Amino acid sequence: MTSAVYGQADAFAIAATIASQSNSLDWSGHEIVLATGDGEPVRGSGHHRIEPHYSLAEATDSDVVLLPPIFGDIEKALTRERALIAWLASLPSRAKLLASTCTGAFLLAEAGLLDGRRVTTNPAFGALFRERYPRVQLALEERIVDDNRIICAGSTTAYLTLAVHVIHRLAGHDLAVATAKALSMDLNPESQRPYFMFIAPKDHGDDKVLGLQNWIETHYPEPVGIDDMVDAAGMSVRNLNRRFLAATGLSPRQYLRMVRIEIAKRMLESQNAPIDRIAEAVGYGDTRAFIRSFGDIVGLSPGAYRQKFRTR
Repeated sequence: MTSAVYGQADAFAIAATIASQSNSLDWSGHEIVLATGDGEPVRGSGHHRIEPHYSLAEATDSDVVLLPPIFGDIEKALTRERALIAWLASLPSRAKLLASTCTGAFLLAEAGLLDGRRVTTNPAFGALFRERYPRVQLALEERIVDDNRIICAGSTTAYLTLAVHVIHRLAGHDLAVATAKALSMDLNPESQRPYFMFIAPKDHGDDKVLGLQNWIETHYPEPVGIDDMVDAAGMSVRNLNRRFLAATGLSPRQYLRMVRIEIAKRMLESQNAPIDRIAEAVGYGDTRAFIRSFGDIVGLSPGAYRQKFRTR
């Protein structure tokens, strides 16, 4: 992701400029370089040319290593980047910080550096991450997770959050605050949950489960109970729960809840209807129950979500 590479470089340049104009802040001694496998230019996202300073072999003595997001097919990238992964695995233990943004965490995990650690990444790739790295504790709701030597930032634009966090680690609170202000961003980022998008898995190959998914997505405004879903699916409760969970990773009740909240989010973004009307439209007879459920999933109240994402 080209913007992550140069965006972090710009953030560090801003920190250096601020420090140079202050008697109390210091960013001296930090050399910021870009490295590629062989020291040759590469194409980032959008086919933009990224010019490195060094090859990986010349950057082995780095104290801090930042990995940008993988933009594209994750598994193909992991196969292609075996040399980078081996380089990460062989870094001397004195390298005091290893950090990733978004799907860059896959590279750290593939190198075996995240086993037993608590990390975050892009929620859209959470299922793939859990499948590949079951020994890693994934905290998708968090924007940044600092586990001493390893720092992982969440999805996409969290590269600036990570840059400011690294400035805090290397040069202290005051320079981090000043840099965050220069970038017009918060020093303490909020949860990633408001940005989650529920994309229903439908390529699982279980036609009965798929049929019930489609039924739920049509009947969500109604007072749907487990008996209704059992009748619609034509299965026993036990068989339905087992197969639905295996296919989607959710129980039928959880799936219904996610469908309702996702539709409520779209309504809050585009309509000015009162909260109780929206609750009723997505199948909640009790507005307080809707607000609790919304907060559990989204991390914001419906009103706060509307304020953040409504159409201007």
